[in-house]
Formats: sequence, C-alpha cells, structure tokens
Amino acid sequence: MPDKYEIKPLNLPGLADYHCHPDYSVDARGSIDEFCLAAIKRGLAEICFTTHYDSNPRSEGDVNSIAVNGTHLPATPDNLEAYVEAVKRAHEKYYPGGLAVKLGIEIGWYPECEEMVDNLKKRFHFDYVLCGIHELNHICFCCTGCYEKCFRNFRNMNEMLETYFQEVIRAAQSNLFDTIAHLDYYKKYGEKYYGTGLRRAHQPFMVAVFEALKETRTALEINTAAIRKGLSDYYPSVEIINTARKAGVEIAHLGSDAHAPGEIGYDFEAASALLPPLLCESED
Repeated sequence: MPDKYEIKPLNLPGLADYHCHPDYSVDARGSIDEFCLAAIKRGLAEICFTTHYDSNPRSEGDVNSIAVNGTHLPATPDNLEAYVEAVKRAHEKYYPGGLAVKLGIEIGWYPECEEMVDNLKKRFHFDYVLCGIHELNHICFCCTGCYEKCFRNFRNMNEMLETYFQEVIRAAQSNLFDTIAHLDYYKKYGEKYYGTGLRRAHQPFMVAVFEALKETRTALEINTAAIRKGLSDYYPSVEIINTARKAGVEIAHLGSDAHAPGEIGYDFEAASALLPPLLCESED
C-alpha cells in the first residue's frame, strides 16, 4: 500500500525526527530500513525510533502487543529484543552515510508502572524514552472505539482533565522519562466529545504541570501528527508550547509520530520555528 504523503526534501537540512513508529508497533507499517531511507530522502540528520511498548495488565482490549516479523506477540522485554537489535543494526548501516539512528521507545504510562519502566531501561539503555499517556482509568482515549467509553467515566470535562494532568505530573515525578509525548493528546477525540471549549480548558492546570516538568527536567516534544490527523494545531498547541518555554520547560525535539515512512518529518519546516534556535540551526 503506497504512502499518501510524498516524501519531499526539507528546506531546512539537519533536523531530527524523534518520534517514529516502524512496523514493530502493531498500528504501524513500514520497516526500519524503509523509515531510514525516507529520512534520508527528507534530508534529516537523525531519526529516533520510538516503537510502542504498552504493558498495562488492566488495559481493556488486546492492546499490549508488539509485532515481530508480522506476528503479534505480548509486550515483554524478551519480545522487544528483536526491535532493539534491528535499530542498532540500522545505526551501523546508515550512520556512515550521514543518518544517525537512535534507539528510543514510547512507553504507555499507567499507575504503578515505574518498576517495569526502570527494569526496561536498565536492560536496553535507550537513547530516548518517551512517556505516552494513552489511557485514563485503564481505558484508551485515543482510539475510535474506546474514547467515548473513557470520557463517559468522568462527570465533566474538567474532571477528565484533572485526572489526565495528575498522571502527567506523576509520570514526570517518576524521573524515568526524557519527554512527555503529545501533551494534550486528549484533544484527538476530546473536541469531538466535549466541544471546542476543550481548547482552553487546560489552562488552570498548567502551572502545576510546568512546575513538575521543570523540577524533574522532563521535556515536551512538538508533535506534528495532530495536523496530519486534521486538527488545527500541534500536540501540544502552540499556546502551550510558548507558555511552557516561558515557564522554563525544555522543548526537546520535533516528532512526526510517523506510523508509515511517508509521514517522516511531516510539517517540520513550519514546526521548526517553535524550537529553540540551537535545536534547529544546521552546520555550515
């Protein structure tokens, strides 16, 4: 199946994509090699693979899987080994040609996952660890078949947001993650469920969130997937990005959240304007 996005070179060479899902993620397609070749064609300097690792034993539905050679297997450290070794081989293969390939992971956060995350990090020594908050009360809010059930568990929008941002703070305070992925990810279906009032409803919670991120040196990413999904702004919104930077929160990387090779570096020319200058300057 061909990608619907044409891979055109970026006009800003030297950028890096730090949120990419090859076909080890069960919801993605395209091999690590295909992603690397797309990154080279896009003109990226680095690509960081961040395959999904969801292992909440209380999650509803069959979501705790990884794909190895097209076979869905339980998300366990032993089954993750093939992904880790494939990324390392890709770095050896493509680095001499100018593409650095980093080993990352997007770990699905759930209450009391800290020991699991710590053990996984000790075993594999990732270059980059993303925290993906995809569930509230063990129900996914970012899938078409689940979000209504998740949001119905709350009396109102503010209760949902309070619960969500409490989990963000807990994840930051664990000191296990480099970056919180797609901070306002709840808006993917939240606007459809709650209405456009959701766009500003986060504001009362930001002081506490930014304080936790700053104190623990946990960064935020600029995730361009929201534009690709038809939303009007990034994850998080430009307003959140700007206020986070003013509060002293690190904005670490651009991430396309690509789930197919053609999505690598999506909208990076526009999104790079939101990065601190040192992160988007290319060498002469």
